[in-house]
Amino acid sequence: MADEERATSGVVPGLVQEFIREFRGVAEGLEGLARLGEHLPSASRALALPGTLSAAQLTSIADAIAAQRRSIEAMQAQLSAFDEQLVVLEQILGPLAQWSRKWAELEERLLNIHHGPRPESES
Repeated sequence: MADEERATSGVVPGLVQEFIREFRGVAEGLEGLARLGEHLPSASRALALPGTLSAAQLTSIADAIAAQRRSIEAMQAQLSAFDEQLVVLEQILGPLAQWSRKWAELEERLLNIHHGPRPESES
């Protein structure tokens, strides 16, 4: 495990050093052009500058987060509407369930009346 940590720790600094070297080269090139009062060559305009790339990435991330928040707001609105529908359904079903219980009690009483003792004339 210690070998893996050393190998990994060696890779990260190597990547960072490579990035710093490339960034320093770009910065020195731009500094040299600025001293000479020259403009960037047209070929370099095809390549995105690091700041532009980072700004574009951050804008993309911010847009994605805003879209996710709008999606959550829409879901909340849908859930709120669904909850309101459930409240109405609950208000309708409450009295209906009570009426149904009363009806079942009435049926039970009516059935018990017919099952009572039979008069002797019917035997």
